[in-house]
Amino acid sequence: MIEMKDIKQTEQKKKTERKASNSSKVTDKKIQETQDTKIIEDLKLKLKDVEDKLLRELAENDNLRKRHEKELSDSHKFSIKNFSLDILTVSDNFQRAIYSIPKDDLEASSVLKNLVVGLESVEKEMHVVFERNGVKPFESMGDTFNPELHQAVSYKNSDKQSGVIIEEMQKGYKIAERLLRPAMVTVSKGPEGKKENSAE
Repeated sequence: MIEMKDIKQTEQKKKTERKASNSSKVTDKKIQETQDTKIIEDLKLKLKDVEDKLLRELAENDNLRKRHEKELSDSHKFSIKNFSLDILTVSDNFQRAIYSIPKDDLEASSVLKNLVVGLESVEKEMHVVFERNGVKPFESMGDTFNPELHQAVSYKNSDKQSGVIIEEMQKGYKIAERLLRPAMVTVSKGPEGKKENSAE
């Protein structure tokens, strides 16, 4: 009987050891799964961080590309700025030459009249070339004085409100919406009597 009891105890012991072994294997497996899950979560976080960095770098590259394209475009638009300023002086001289000829002399001399017609044609062609290259005059008469667009040469009393441009001595020009040359203007100081009343 002792043997039977020993056999049962041995079997019981083996069962317990198997259960413990199985339990240990399950525990080891759970520990391994927990560690694997943690590693996976860490890798997911690192991957997300790398994706964020990549997206930021792509956005930065896109911004750099756009900035470079704008700089190239601006460079192209404004590369003729100095040349345009010089040619505007020539255009102004054509206008002065035309306006300096007295009307009586024009009517009396067909040669002089033909010369003026030729000068006017050259001046018109210059303005066509300016416009083709983005150089355009802007109107100032009747506008409010703007120091970013106008250069005040003088101030005069007039029936216009104070600060309104009443005379334009030289046209202002823009090149692609950027100021090329300010307009030289005379600005109203307002009616003469009004200023005297405000001084009293």
